[in-house]
Amino acid sequence: MSEPESNPSAPSAPIKELSGRIGKYDIVKPLGKGAMGVVYLAHDTILERDVALKVMVATIADDPELKQRFEREAKAVARMTHPNVVNVFDLGSHTDGSPYIAMELLKGQDLQKAVRTPPPMTLERKVNVIVQVLAGLAHAHQAGIVHRDIKPANIFINHDGTVKIMDFGVARLTTASMTGTGNIVGTADYMSPEQVKGAKVDGRSDLFSVGCMLYELLAGRRPFHSDNLMAIFYKITHEEPNFDLIPEGAEYDALMPVLKKALAKNLDDRYQTAYDFAVALREFLKSRATSASGAHALEGLLEIEEPSGPMPEPITETPAGPTLVAGDEPEVGATMQIGPTASGRTAATVKKPRMGKAAAASAPTVTPGQAARPVTRPPLGARPAPAARPLPAPPPSPGHPLLYVVLGAMGVLLVAAGGLIYYQRLRTPPTTIAEAVTPTIATTLAAIPATTQPPVTAPPPTFEVKGKFMKAAQVAFRRGDYDQAIAQAQRALAEDPSDGDAKRLVENALGGQKAEARFHAAEAALRQNDFEKATAEANAGRELAPWDGRAPQILTRIQDAQQQALIAERQKAEQEKRTAATQQLNTFITQADTALAGEKYDAAIALYDQALGLDPSNMRAINGKSAAVQARALSGVKVGGGGGTTSAGPAHGFASGKTVAAGVDSRAGAVPDGFENTPGVDVKKGSTAAELPGKINFDVEPNAPRAGEKYTVKVFLSNEGNAPIQVRDMMVSTTINGKKISGPVPPQAHDVAPQQRALLLTVSENWKEDTSSWSMEVSVHTARGETYRNAVSWK
Repeated sequence: MSEPESNPSAPSAPIKELSGRIGKYDIVKPLGKGAMGVVYLAHDTILERDVALKVMVATIADDPELKQRFEREAKAVARMTHPNVVNVFDLGSHTDGSPYIAMELLKGQDLQKAVRTPPPMTLERKVNVIVQVLAGLAHAHQAGIVHRDIKPANIFINHDGTVKIMDFGVARLTTASMTGTGNIVGTADYMSPEQVKGAKVDGRSDLFSVGCMLYELLAGRRPFHSDNLMAIFYKITHEEPNFDLIPEGAEYDALMPVLKKALAKNLDDRYQTAYDFAVALREFLKSRATSASGAHALEGLLEIEEPSGPMPEPITETPAGPTLVAGDEPEVGATMQIGPTASGRTAATVKKPRMGKAAAASAPTVTPGQAARPVTRPPLGARPAPAARPLPAPPPSPGHPLLYVVLGAMGVLLVAAGGLIYYQRLRTPPTTIAEAVTPTIATTLAAIPATTQPPVTAPPPTFEVKGKFMKAAQVAFRRGDYDQAIAQAQRALAEDPSDGDAKRLVENALGGQKAEARFHAAEAALRQNDFEKATAEANAGRELAPWDGRAPQILTRIQDAQQQALIAERQKAEQEKRTAATQQLNTFITQADTALAGEKYDAAIALYDQALGLDPSNMRAINGKSAAVQARALSGVKVGGGGGTTSAGPAHGFASGKTVAAGVDSRAGAVPDGFENTPGVDVKKGSTAAELPGKINFDVEPNAPRAGEKYTVKVFLSNEGNAPIQVRDMMVSTTINGKKISGPVPPQAHDVAPQQRALLLTVSENWKEDTSSWSMEVSVHTARGETYRNAVSWK
C-alpha cells in the first residue's frame, strides 16, 4: 500500500519510525510516510499474514479532530466489501495513544507512479483503470461515503491489473454530516468547484476528480494546475481546461464529450452517478474492440451480469448505455457487474439508475407467451448461438381418464396394504413394507408412474449431522462461548469418534476456558495496580489461547496503566519537592527577619541570600536584604578595602528612606470622579485608599566610597501587587554639598510585572574628596497617575 502525498493543510509534525510490536503486529519495515503518519509492512502474529499497518504520529493523535478523522477512515472503509476498495482488517491504538489501522497488503504501484513508469500505458488500459475506479466509487456512494480526495496517488494498481481505491482519510459519511460546511478538504488540483467553495458535497464531487484524472491521463498534465494555490482555485471555479492539449485522433474525439461532461462545473450538467460515467467509458471500450483478440480481452469489461429472477417487463436499449436484459426495474443504486479485469478477476460493480417515465413509455411491449429478450446486438467477437433444439413433448393433460383410474387403484391398494401391515404387527414383529405387501400390490405399485409416487424422507446421513454440530461448535468458538463449543463438538464426536477436527476444537476450547480464568485474574490484578501479576496472568492466558484477542488488549491496558502510574509518581515527587522548597524558603526569610530585628545584619544578609538562591524573584528577600545592608551601613560598620572592619567614631555610608506613594485621589481636595461640579453636595471618602503596591529601592556600591573611588547607584521599582505597573516618566534630583541638580530622566524600563522589580536608572561617578553631604531623590509617575517618591543619602 502506498501512503498519499502530504496535504498542505495538514499539520506538520515530526514523524518517528517505530519498531518492535504494535498490538498483535510485528513491524517489519516502513513502506511510506505521509502527513498523517507512517505505513509499515507488518506481520499479524495471530492470523499469520502480512498486512499494511498505518500508524498516526503521536503528536497528531493528541488532536481529537484528527484522531476522529483517522478512525473514521477505518470505519468507513471497513463498511465496504468491494474488489476495487482496499480492505481494512483491524483498528486499534498503540501504547503511546497513536491509533492504527491494519489493511490488506497491496503489491504494485499507485497510478501516479504507473503513468511515469515505462512502457507507457495504452489508451484502453487508461480507460480501463478509470472504469474500475468508478466501480469502487459507485459502491462507496451507495454506502453513503464520499471519498473527497480522489487523485492518482490514492489509486493503486496491483501486479494483476486490479485497481484499488486507497486512503478514505477525508471520506465523509453523508448520513452523519461530520465535516459540515465551510471546511475545504482534498488535494487542490483535483478538487471540485463545490469543494473549493466550501459547500456540502456528494458523489458528484468525486466524479469531477475522476474527470481531472482522466484529463491528466490523456493530456499528460493536470487540467487546472498552477504554481499558486489561489490560482488553482480560480481556474477550477471560473475557467475551462485547455482541451486543445488532448491528442488528435478519432479515439480521443470519441472521449471528448465524456471528458467535458465529467468536468462540468455545474452539478446538473455533470454525470449524476458513477454508473453513468462508467457506462459512457464502457461504450468507448466496446467501440475500440475491433478485432477478435481485442474483443476477447475486453469481454469481461464490456458485458454486464444478467440479473436473476422473473422478468415481467422488457427494458429497451438506451443510447450509449449498457447491454441490459429484460427484468424487474431495480431501485436506484442496484449493482450491475462490469465484468472481470484484464487479470481475469471479477471487476467492479456500478449502479444502474431507475428508468425514467419517457424511457418506460417508449419500451416495446411483450405479448403473453412471447419470450422477453434484450433488443441489443451480441458482443463483438462472440460466437454464434447454437441451433435451437426441439422441445420435448408435453406431459399428458391432467384431465386424462387413465390417470383417475390409476389414482383410484393406488388408493385402494394403499388402504389394503395398511390393513395387512397392521394385522401382521399384531401377530409378528414388524417387517419391511416389501415383505408385508402382497405380490399383486407390489406389482400394481410398480406400475404407477414415478411422478405420482409420494417422496420417501430418509434420515440424514451421519456426516451431515456431524457437519451441523461442527459448524455450530466453530461459531460458538469464534464468539468465545467455549462451553457451547465443547458441547457441540462432543455431539459431533458422538457421530464420528475419529474426527480429528472435533477433538482439536475440544482441546482448544478447554484451553480457552483456562485462558478466561487467567484473563479474569489479570483484570483483578490490574485493578489493584499489581502490574507484575497482571502481566504474568495475561501472558499465561495468551499461551493457552493465542487466538483470543483479549490478551493483547489487557497487555496494552497494563502498559497504559503503568505509564499513568509513573507519571502520577513523578508529579507527586515534583509536588513534594516544590513544597519542601517553599517551606525552606519561608524558614530562611523568617530567620533573616528575626536576625535583622536583632541587629544581626551579617547573619540576616546571609539568610536572605540563601532565600534568593531558592527564589531569585522573591520580593520579601530582595527588600529584606536591601534593608539589612542599609541598616549595617548606618550602624557604624565600615567595610575596608582589606576586608577588615572598624567602628571607631561615626562612620559614613549610604542609607535610603521609605517610599512615599500617592494615588489619583490622594491630592488635597480631591473628590471621586463625577462629583467635582455637584453644587450643594458635600462629598467625603468613607475609607482610605488601599496601600499602593510600588516601592523604590536603591543599591549603592560601595556603600562607603573613598576619595577618587568610583561608586554606582542603581534605582529599582518593585511591584508587590497583582497587576502590572506602567512607568510614564521619572524625575531625579541630586544634591551635593548643598548644590541641587534636578530634571527628568527617561526610565530604563516602562513595565514592571507583578511580584517583580525593574531597573529604572544606573548612575556611576567618582567620589570627590571634598564631599560633605550627598543625596538623591527619585520620583516615579505611572500611567494611572500614581506617584512614588524615595531618597537615598550619604551620611
